[in-house]
Amino acid sequence: MVDHPALKSFAENRMSDFTRLIGLEFRHISTGECHLYLDIDQRHFNSTGRVHGGVVFTLLDSAMGAAAFSVLEPDEVTATVECKINYTRAVTGGTLDGRGKVVHAGTRTVVVDGEVWQDGVLVAKALGTFARI
Repeated sequence: MVDHPALKSFAENRMSDFTRLIGLEFRHISTGECHLYLDIDQRHFNSTGRVHGGVVFTLLDSAMGAAAFSVLEPDEVTATVECKINYTRAVTGGTLDGRGKVVHAGTRTVVVDGEVWQDGVLVAKALGTFARI
């Protein structure tokens, strides 16, 4: 699940009050990638009975940000600079698997590919840039 002590600490201690409120769970983190899961419940729905797009984006941003963090130096942190997301399927329940994978780690930014899957079907696709701070 975790291939480095700093990442284990991150997985255990880095979740914010907001991500805990949403219900995100670490399932896997290693150098350059992260998987977070989310079991959908009533708090995640919008007024039309579908999972709110902001919930899906939060899952993606969190998985991608953790993947970016995994390639940083010990004294660095990261912040989202830009993210483009395409939603490909409405979600009405179940479990979502949010995945982030680093595609390029530069000296000032980290570019991360993100996907959300549900039962083998793509729900959302994203590409984000994260600052090295």
